[in-house]
Amino acid sequence: MPSKKKKPENFESALARLEEITADLESGDSSLEESIELYSEGLTLAKECHKKLAAAENKIKLIAKKNDVEVEEDFEPEEA
Repeated sequence: MPSKKKKPENFESALARLEEITADLESGDSSLEESIELYSEGLTLAKECHKKLAAAENKIKLIAKKNDVEVEEDFEPEEA
């Protein structure tokens, strides 16, 4: 049964919870209702992680620009 947890404090804890949710959903041990709750929580966490990563990317670019360092590559995910 999924546990109701408060919003993770940082990126690492959000990612860890997202990994837990993925494992729970992949196990197939949850009821349909629990799976829907987990899926919803997972989407929320994924959005939060994406926001935090985008903010970190912007911060890195700003720091680099202030220090006259050129960022050689964009922070785009590699395509498989």
